[in-house]
Amino acid sequence: MKARGFLITLLVALFAISLVPAVAQDTVTFPITIEHQYGSTTITEAPQRVVAIGYTEQDLLLSVGVTPIAARYWYGDETNVIFPWAEDKVEGDAPIVLNMPYGALNLEAILALQPDLISAVTSGVTEDEYKLLSEIAPTVVQSADYINFGMPWQAATLMVGESVGKLPEAEAAVAEVEGKFEEVRETHPQFADKTVVVAYYSEGKFGFYTDQDSRGRFFTQLGFTIPQELVDIAGESFYAEISNERFDLLNQDVIAIVNLQFVSGGIETIEADPLFSQLDAVKEGRVVYLDTNSENALGFSSPLSLPYALDAVLPQLEAMFPGEATTEATEAAAVTCEAGERAFAGVCVPENPQRVVTVTDSDLDAVLALGVTPVGITNGRGQSTPPRYLNEYIPEDVEVIGDFFTPNLEAVLALNPDIILAAGLSDPATLEQLNAIAPTVDTYVNGYDWKTHFTTVADALNKSSEAETFLTGYTDRITELQTTLADHLDDQFIVARWSADGPQVMAPITFVSTVLFDLGLSSPEEIPELEGGHAHSAPLSLETLGVIDTDWAFLGTLQGEGDAVDALEEVKENPLFQALNVVQNNHAIFVDGSLWTSSGGPLAVMLVLDNVEAAMTGAQ
Repeated sequence: MKARGFLITLLVALFAISLVPAVAQDTVTFPITIEHQYGSTTITEAPQRVVAIGYTEQDLLLSVGVTPIAARYWYGDETNVIFPWAEDKVEGDAPIVLNMPYGALNLEAILALQPDLISAVTSGVTEDEYKLLSEIAPTVVQSADYINFGMPWQAATLMVGESVGKLPEAEAAVAEVEGKFEEVRETHPQFADKTVVVAYYSEGKFGFYTDQDSRGRFFTQLGFTIPQELVDIAGESFYAEISNERFDLLNQDVIAIVNLQFVSGGIETIEADPLFSQLDAVKEGRVVYLDTNSENALGFSSPLSLPYALDAVLPQLEAMFPGEATTEATEAAAVTCEAGERAFAGVCVPENPQRVVTVTDSDLDAVLALGVTPVGITNGRGQSTPPRYLNEYIPEDVEVIGDFFTPNLEAVLALNPDIILAAGLSDPATLEQLNAIAPTVDTYVNGYDWKTHFTTVADALNKSSEAETFLTGYTDRITELQTTLADHLDDQFIVARWSADGPQVMAPITFVSTVLFDLGLSSPEEIPELEGGHAHSAPLSLETLGVIDTDWAFLGTLQGEGDAVDALEEVKENPLFQALNVVQNNHAIFVDGSLWTSSGGPLAVMLVLDNVEAAMTGAQ
């Protein structure tokens, strides 16, 4: 895809830019005076100890080659404020994390850092807070031209860059990313006549962000339009809730949900809303969903994070609105395929693949459910063997060609595959090498649930009818169990993966939770905050085990042996564990963690349903 190639070019260029600040620094003359909403700030010499208290400030500084000594936590991992898109920009020690909620600055902690510049452009500080901060060190806040938190990323980057004497680097970083958006607009003119609502869901209500917010601007930069009626409802704010009476305003050409990581039950919960489910955009699949890191990248909207976010959003938009250019490219790809082949996901695949290699456990699960025997597979996620729960389905002569996401390329080549399935494999180098061996299909797109992934695998293998039959059987099984388990359908559940350090509560967006949601069960409104970049929380201590004390707790270990297994066995005898109501009620169910706490597929969901039936009917 042209846009993806352009992304790589831009990232290389952006990296090159970050290598020159030391030279550019010598050409900048201090003092520098920055005009802002509370007056002006003069910086007398090049800052050496920058403290970033804006919620996205670390990205802006890193984009011009400055690593702050401390940065403020917004969300994600409270022990780390550097996200994946910015990791290679950190020089020296990672920034100290400042955990300071909005409106609660810890001035003593900031003073102790001895900063020579406080960068607060994306902080939303009040004038009184600004005055107090200025007594510690020169402080730069946002321009008066925008509402609080409404300063565009371009202007914020330039202000931060100028304040540290790196305006040329800031201008170059902005130009590179703006060039990427321009390229997308040029190659996707079909976006220009489409409307978008950038929405969030919280406590049973929907809201939206306007074009005064970075998330809204992201889509307008792609060519989409946010309806004026939504802007008018928000007034001077950058967001607003939508009332039931005006719910029709959510029914735009695209609905982008930008807080999925914070929604208990994930996509299932959102689309179960009776009003939301009736919107045309929902019925026709014109809803953008993002994984946690991509949501974070969109929220940060920095020169570093925007390419990351765009890489997650653009494929979904292209699928919704192919456009003439995309359609022509698809047709051209189909024409170039040889006899016995067809175009699928940008590559030519065999009409009826016979030698299939999978590099993830979800692809393996789907392939086996379709009645296909792969010639090569990898070990399960975090395991030294293929997924344990699939043991009875995997023929003994199938060759293991490496670990999850990291196949041995020589072993793959020796198998002479005619198609390779690689769900979510994002490493460009590995994908390129696999494609050189055989057509390689990425069967997963951010936001896919297990059903969509399954049907994608089926389409790649020309097994769509088999997938439809399986999904019909799944629906029938759900209906059957809803009758059998009628007394428990209002119950709540927790799924936890036990590690050597304690239980990690699994996010309600994982496949196993969606299965239990299909049954009618629910998860608690509050679960431990998820660990940054993971689908589970950080390990809980024995003293906080009350978190899993709900109607049902399903507990397992990813590995089949080792420290985690030992820790789970030991806790069974611990008085704190024994005191939990869920344990005393015999509702703490010990399950195969390779099945319940990893990425699953169609075979996994049926096994999970069997486990649930056995537990709730007393057969387990």
